[in-house]
Amino acid sequence: MKAPGWVTFDCYGTLINWDAGINGFFTDLLHRKGCMTVPAADLRIRWEQIQFDLIRGVYRPYKEILKLSLRAVLSEVNVAYEETDGNDFVESLKGWAPFPDVPQSLERLRRFCRIAIVSNIDRDLLGHSVALMGVPFDALITAEDARTYKPNRRIFEFALSHLGCEPMRVLHVAFGYRYDLGPAREVGMKTCWLDRGGEKLPLGFQADFVAMDLTEVVALVEALTLG
Repeated sequence: MKAPGWVTFDCYGTLINWDAGINGFFTDLLHRKGCMTVPAADLRIRWEQIQFDLIRGVYRPYKEILKLSLRAVLSEVNVAYEETDGNDFVESLKGWAPFPDVPQSLERLRRFCRIAIVSNIDRDLLGHSVALMGVPFDALITAEDARTYKPNRRIFEFALSHLGCEPMRVLHVAFGYRYDLGPAREVGMKTCWLDRGGEKLPLGFQADFVAMDLTEVVALVEALTLG
């Protein structure tokens, strides 16, 4: 690969600690409702399956996706859903913390290339997460902008049209292999799977590079840039 002109990132799970945020929300919610026999981690897994199905349907804002998916998963475990629960879920996302390696790594990366986010999110929600990272991005591409969600390749085509860079000069970094790797590769981007969980990439998914954390991503980009 040539030196990348852009490094694009998935946000939640890659830069923002998605699992900790969702697990924390479900733990607090179940405790508040007196349903401690339902494991929060199991509920999160089922919630993400429902969420993944919803984002592959007709586009609707991610705030609605959060509320609809929460209502559905609570119904499956016979826990009453209230409108305030959905609002609390949306508010919770605004405070989910970045991984510890994010601010310093992004600052280092900006020496070598421009950086952007390509995310399945509403633009205002992403703004809260970017503020927590404390690092300026050169572009923010959201599902709200593209009117479609990953894994639809159209959001990556939309991103490329705004970045003004040939696909082979873009390195897309993502933890969520189901959402990102396939469609990014389809449009010609190079991909890096961020293996934050220390797992093997499942069969059927491919990436040009694998990194365990963002410091390895920075080292990769530096090596590609300096040759």
